[in-house]
Amino acid sequence: MASELPPLVLLTAAETPPFAYVDEQNGEVAGLEIEIAHEAAEKLGRTLEVRKAEFSELLPAVSEGRADMAAGITITEGRQKTVDFSIPSSCEGGMFLYRSGDPMPTIASAELIKVATAEACTYDFYLVAHDIDPIRYESYSAAVADLKAGIVDAVFYVSSAVRISAGESGGELSCSRMEFRENIAFAVQKGDRALKVALDEAIAARSGK
Repeated sequence: MASELPPLVLLTAAETPPFAYVDEQNGEVAGLEIEIAHEAAEKLGRTLEVRKAEFSELLPAVSEGRADMAAGITITEGRQKTVDFSIPSSCEGGMFLYRSGDPMPTIASAELIKVATAEACTYDFYLVAHDIDPIRYESYSAAVADLKAGIVDAVFYVSSAVRISAGESGGELSCSRMEFRENIAFAVQKGDRALKVALDEAIAARSGK
């Protein structure tokens, strides 16, 4: 019997494979985070509605009650003031994507080149904290397109996506060393303990905790 409760709404930028990405074959959002969210929804007797959104829209939508959760969010002290977090679903890091043959970018050298990133993401904040003013894009994929076109010199983003972009470039692009590591989780509305617990259980079951 179908649930009479409304579906849980999950927002994702869908640009961090293998965790969340758009499947080119069917145009649907897929990935490990989507699977976890489906499992959590099932635990609560709910269905799941997945919506793609720009990264800058994810946290405001959750904190304002326009979505139940957002995937792929770095846990920070500041963000914990407006949303609650599940246990970490992955541990990733910041990494540069750059054109093969160019010098490998580092945080120390990034102020001398044109560095792009997705607007309002952790990597944007990290660059600013190191006195680097990045060129901001609405999406990671748009930044990568301009990197290939020679408009920017590097893209700073989550390591999982950077590694895949480099691997799929046919040698055109390379990835730098890891600059830092971070815990990534699901953001949920403040006080939504039932959803947090369901997500925690789904994540723990996969990690064997």
